[in-house]
Amino acid sequence: MIEALPPLSLAALILSTFIFAGVVKGAFGIGFPSVAMSILPFFIEPALAVTLLAVPIVFLNFQQMVSIKGWQSIARRFWPTALAVAVTALLVSQLLDDVPSQFISICVGIALIIFALTGLFRLDLPVNDGLGWQLGIGIGAGIIGGLTAIKAPILIYSVAMRLPRDTFVATTGFLLFSGGTGLLVGVSVGSMFNSFLLPVSAAAVVISVVGFKIGEAVRSRLQPELFRKLLLWLLLILGIRIVLVSLF
Repeated sequence: MIEALPPLSLAALILSTFIFAGVVKGAFGIGFPSVAMSILPFFIEPALAVTLLAVPIVFLNFQQMVSIKGWQSIARRFWPTALAVAVTALLVSQLLDDVPSQFISICVGIALIIFALTGLFRLDLPVNDGLGWQLGIGIGAGIIGGLTAIKAPILIYSVAMRLPRDTFVATTGFLLFSGGTGLLVGVSVGSMFNSFLLPVSAAAVVISVVGFKIGEAVRSRLQPELFRKLLLWLLLILGIRIVLVSLF
């Protein structure tokens, strides 16, 4: 941890992380909180990192959701998942200030591992949009997301559903927006924001959007599949490292 840095230097490191995570989100449509949470805990406590992510997550995923025509039908289809993840994330995130940093770090590492493995190896799970699956996925994503900001079960569920591309983008945007809203309300009610975190989180929205636009602009110039796999392997390694360091 380097929390002893001057506030401006620390803010610069944090915002640099957000612009990089925004680039990844713009280039691939996923990975914003995963990339950010693989880096931010090197600078600050994991609970503070989760709090800082709350506002940008809501903004970016709302933007992603409404960018797809007909997203309202997605909202009507998956509202049970959205409600479950929002309420669970709201409740769990209020406990952040009382949860040991070691436990949060382990949860971050596990979430990164799940996220990376889901992207690297397509899972063929017998899921559907029935109420039981929707509530189970929503609660699971809310618990993990409330502690880490990474809602890996939503990605697993959306991939396993084999949704068409635009439907997948709208669905993940809608569900991540819902979970992010619950997280934002939770950390606000839990008084996690302070005079340093609130302006940095607000600035992170602008920086993340800049990164997102850069990612969109360079998307066609990348070898997307190669870069995506390298990124996922890196997140997998970082996730394993975080778990091992936290345990031992």
